[in-house]
This record gives sequence, C-alpha cells and structure tokens, in this order.
Amino acid sequence: MLSRFAGSDASKRARRLREAMGFNGRGDQQKFAELLGVERGRWNNIECGAPLSKEMALRIVRKFPGVTLDWLFLGRTEGLTVEMARALSEPSNGNDAGGDSKAVSSKSLENFASLR
Repeated sequence: MLSRFAGSDASKRARRLREAMGFNGRGDQQKFAELLGVERGRWNNIECGAPLSKEMALRIVRKFPGVTLDWLFLGRTEGLTVEMARALSEPSNGNDAGGDSKAVSSKSLENFASLR
C-alpha cells in the first residue's frame, strides 16, 4: 500500500517534516538547517524543489530516527514510527505543506532528538 501525505514530492515532504518538528516560525528554517548541519540556503533550495540528495536524506534519518528514506523519497508511510506518522499526518501552519493545525509539541521534538 502506497499512501502519501499532502504534497507528494520530496521537497514538500522535507518542508512538512521541518514544520511537524515544530520549526514553523520566523527564522525556524535557519534553525532546522543548523540542526541538520547545513546552510539555510541549501535547505531552502530543497524546500523550493531542488532534488533531495542521498547525503541530505541520510542527515535527516539520522537526526529523526522515526523518518524513513521511503517516506522522504517516495511518500511511503509503512516504515514510519507511529508517533512520527501521526506528527507528519497532522496538518501544520505552513502554506502548501499541510493545512491549519498545530505542530508537534516541543516534548515530542525532545523525544525524537534524544533518540539520535
């Protein structure tokens, strides 16, 4: 079964992940890029449609263990942890990446970060 979240391409999923992890305010794209160890411009390019490199995808799955390469590249949800699937399926405050709900709590973000 192949299920997809709102926005079926990798750039929208990358943005969805950032917002679901609570990085959806002013300046949070910069903070998220720093968390991944890349420059904001590089992350911005991905969110704007640049191809998601294997290297960047590996950075993401290492930082957020509940995320899978299948979800990042193909939108397949089967391997996501229950908590991550729930977080990514909830609409966010982003323009085209989700909708109008709340992002993951800071407690959930701390739980994901502690797993790395």
